[in-house]
Amino acid sequence: MTRTRKESLDRLRANPGTVEPGQSVTVGSFRPEDAEGVARLYFAIYGENFPLDYVYDPEQITAANAGPDLHQFVARTPAGDVVGLTALFRVAPNPGIMESGGLMILPDYRGGTLAMRMTKASLATLPEELGLNAIFGQSVCDHLITQKLARHFSFPPYALEMEAMPPRPEGSTDGIGGRISLLNELRVYRDAPHTVHLPERFAGFLKDLYANYGLERSFGTAQSASGRTRSGVTTMDGASLAKLLVDEPGADLREAIDAFENGHPGRHAYQLQLPLAHPGLPAAAETARERGYFFGGLLPLWTGTDVLLLQKLTSPPDFSLPLLLTDEARELMECIRSDWAGLPGR
Repeated sequence: MTRTRKESLDRLRANPGTVEPGQSVTVGSFRPEDAEGVARLYFAIYGENFPLDYVYDPEQITAANAGPDLHQFVARTPAGDVVGLTALFRVAPNPGIMESGGLMILPDYRGGTLAMRMTKASLATLPEELGLNAIFGQSVCDHLITQKLARHFSFPPYALEMEAMPPRPEGSTDGIGGRISLLNELRVYRDAPHTVHLPERFAGFLKDLYANYGLERSFGTAQSASGRTRSGVTTMDGASLAKLLVDEPGADLREAIDAFENGHPGRHAYQLQLPLAHPGLPAAAETARERGYFFGGLLPLWTGTDVLLLQKLTSPPDFSLPLLLTDEARELMECIRSDWAGLPGR
């Protein structure tokens, strides 16, 4: 029987498990017998704060790995203890994109090449076998480990989600404290050239991104939005985050944004994903800015075509917190900081 989040956490509190340091480690695809160790690993790294419930329940972990949308890779000791985890999983509306993420290693097993070995195993053959357009990655910005991996495996930064995740648990030895920003990185295997409609205020930065990362786009002429907005919502309650995914921006986008926020009150972070292939996109971006949304970046091929990420926080973002490894990431944050500072009413 599937456990509730509370039942799973009660069980892990009672028996969190221990792993002896200094053991040899092998890396391989997930096996059902790894599920207990995977749940304990999440509990050891994140405490009770990870926003997805299934990661604390071995049965749900096993079921998730049986489907086509999750491919976990585990680092295990000879006794079968799980000391590290990474995965490919589906998050984008485009089935041709999977995310590489969830990298976790117990503190006693860090400092060597294990993170590199695990990431290499996950990227070795699966993207080609699955016929993917791209692999997406998110690096937490309260340390630099995952950003170093992203640079090594040629995942350039395209977007930065400010304060999208809650702080790490009290007493954690990871990170630097405070809410965690996420750097969105993408490695494109098969591009899909198409026409995009760029808001004038972001056009220069976005055109440079396209040119620097070798993505072929043509640039269309903006038109007024008409009709009704078509959209969907996803939430991460544990992260105090809500996202409005706009398929087609209409003349009523302002009302759609207000309804979205009113339906999810009290969140720390709100995000909009707007379709750059739609001629009404520039007007939609201006409407969103009037509601307090500022630049977040680009999500190439996210829906099959490109998406503009905008974001809003209920308190001023702390731009001193994110640790960023590369000049490209720092330039992205400066663009975001400048746009936030120029919001109406600031």
